[in-house]
Amino acid sequence: MINNHSYPLLYEIQLEQKLRTKTWLIPIFTLVMGATLYIFLYFLMNLFEAGNYWVVLFSGLVMHAFFIVIIHDGAHKSITRTKYDRLIMNIGSGFMLLPIYAEFFRKYHLVHHANTNSEVDPLWSDTKKHLFSHYRFLYLFFSLIPFLFTIYSIFLQQKKIRKENKKVKFRSINYFNLLWATLISIFIIYFIQPNVIFLILTLFSVSIISSLRHWCEHLGYNKELESNTFWFPLGMGIGNHDVHHKAPNISWISLLLGLFRRPKTTTIFRAIYGIIFDKNFKHFIPNSSIIKNKGV
Repeated sequence: MINNHSYPLLYEIQLEQKLRTKTWLIPIFTLVMGATLYIFLYFLMNLFEAGNYWVVLFSGLVMHAFFIVIIHDGAHKSITRTKYDRLIMNIGSGFMLLPIYAEFFRKYHLVHHANTNSEVDPLWSDTKKHLFSHYRFLYLFFSLIPFLFTIYSIFLQQKKIRKENKKVKFRSINYFNLLWATLISIFIIYFIQPNVIFLILTLFSVSIISSLRHWCEHLGYNKELESNTFWFPLGMGIGNHDVHHKAPNISWISLLLGLFRRPKTTTIFRAIYGIIFDKNFKHFIPNSSIIKNKGV
């Protein structure tokens, strides 16, 4: 079994190189998977409209999986390894009816990768840190409200960085992509007429899933880790998070296959128990000893 800290001799890197020998393989498989997930989401919406309201428990998982495959990998240029990944990412955001989300996600998510667990990490702002340390249940409540902490990170965290003269590299926003994604969303709304209640409930479901995933990724007991390795339902390889932070532009396919070979450092149930009941369950701190591939 390959050790988690065997970088740069990672199994996933070797696998990715083999898959990339056929340049069409990862992009085609990714787009097919994204389309399949989206069609299944449409099927769940029809079930919801037929009175099967419980499907929102699964629609959140499906939308989250679509997000990982199309938007997250697009932000890291892990699909085609070209500038077209950014276009794919924004098209996917338009189909999710969140047209402005992808560009801002890319901008701040790449800051997260460059400053993981640090004071300028958008995923671990001062407010989140304070609530987590002193008002755990209030932190839990706010973390489940869609986009609340994300909006905070975009506006107040950036203001703090500029005020304290922190050197943080922010990617620019492509407003043409925002327009393109918005037109796609308008097209979906006009011709498909999605169920508004289904969308709202799915969005809340995605928010809960994303928070749970973050607790699995960056919280635990091992101070030597930067992030965890774990199984996550329909996680599309995102649970191979320690490897993902070492080499961010590896595709979800290689991460998923590599996850079978990696020792797991946490579980979903351990994360839930730790964040609710255990004050020793902490957010990881920056680990300067970890070598990173800046392929983002």
